[in-house]
Amino acid sequence: MEDTKNSKIVKNNEAKDLSVAVSNAEQFIEKNAKWILICAGVIVVGVVLYFLLLKPALQNRERNAAADNFKAEFWFDQGEYELALNGSDSLDIIGFVDLATENKGTKANNLAKYYAGICCLNLGKYDEALDYFKSYKGKDAFTKPLNEMLKGDAEWELKNESAALKHYEKAAKMAKDNFVVAPTALYKAGRVCLATGDNAKALDFFKQIKSNYPESTEWTTIDKYIALAEAGK
Repeated sequence: MEDTKNSKIVKNNEAKDLSVAVSNAEQFIEKNAKWILICAGVIVVGVVLYFLLLKPALQNRERNAAADNFKAEFWFDQGEYELALNGSDSLDIIGFVDLATENKGTKANNLAKYYAGICCLNLGKYDEALDYFKSYKGKDAFTKPLNEMLKGDAEWELKNESAALKHYEKAAKMAKDNFVVAPTALYKAGRVCLATGDNAKALDFFKQIKSNYPESTEWTTIDKYIALAEAGK
C-alpha cells in the first residue's frame, strides 16, 4: 500500500511540474509574442529573398565561372599545358593561373586549381604544382584520391621519396574501390619502395595489385615487378 501511495505522489508531482512548465511557456510566449512574430517574419523574408534573389545569382555566377574555365579546359585536353595554364590575350583565353584566383567560392574556381596543378606538373613546375594540389578541395570519389596521388608525383619529382610514398599510400586507401586510381597509386608506391631499397614493402604493394585489381592496366605487367621485388629481398 505504501509503495502505491508513493507512486501516486510521484506521478502527481510530475504532473504538477509539467503543468508549471506549460504555464511558464505560455507566459513566455504571451510576454514575447511581438518579438517571436518579428523573428519568424525575418526568417520567412530571408528564405524568400534567398530563393528569389540570392540562389539565382549564385547559380548565374557558377555558370559564368564554368564558361570561363571552358576555353582553358579545351587547350588542356589538347595537351597545350602552357596555354591552358597562362592563357592568351590574343586568343581570348583566361588561363588556370588567373581562374584559380577568380570566381572564389565556385566549383569552377576550385577545379581550376586542380587543372593548374596538372599543367604545372607537366611543365616541370613541381613546387607550384604541389601548391595547387594542396589548395584543391576535391570531394568526389575520383578527383579527390587522384589529386592525392598527383601530390605524390610532385613530391617524387622533387626527390622527396618519403612524402611521395605517403601520398601514394593514402591515395590507394582512399580509392580502394576504384580500379583506375588504386592500382596506379599502388604501382607508384611499389616503384618508390624499389628505388629506395625497401623490396619487402614493394612486394606487398605489387601483390595487392595482383590479387585485387585484375582489370587494371598495371596487372598485365605486375608479375615482372613482383619478380624484381622478390629478387631483391
